[in-house]
Amino acid sequence: MKNFRFLNEERGVTLIEITLAVAIFAGVIGVTAQSLMSFYISIDIQEQRMEGVRACQSVMDGLREKRLEFKDNFPEGLLTWIETNNDNSWAAFKADNSEHVELADQTIEVTCFNEAGETADGGDNPIVVHVTTNWSDRKGRPLSATLVSMLTNE
Repeated sequence: MKNFRFLNEERGVTLIEITLAVAIFAGVIGVTAQSLMSFYISIDIQEQRMEGVRACQSVMDGLREKRLEFKDNFPEGLLTWIETNNDNSWAAFKADNSEHVELADQTIEVTCFNEAGETADGGDNPIVVHVTTNWSDRKGRPLSATLVSMLTNE
């Protein structure tokens, strides 16, 4: 038999090398896909938090405007108005869904304290206002955002 030289020196890619290359490629793609999914989940949660803060800012702006209406009756009139809106969960201040992210099961609550940290009553000036919104993210986990400010009759 003749020994053909080109058969002995053939330099091709073996099946093991191809399998190893595909396994490495699949591992890299898997890690990349996982990190991208985590990134998008973080972005989604951050958008929801920003919407929660926007809702709190909207309520706080409303409180600052109403404070001027109750200048002669501060803080009794404002505290009564706050209690009324706490009962209907501040529906007028929640984001309209045309421009912003909708927050599932969103509730807004306003609590007022005096400077000593006790519940505010008619004789307190200034009052410390805590606006808190709670909602559930897309996986049903509870999230919240709080905005705190101090209001006076001036």
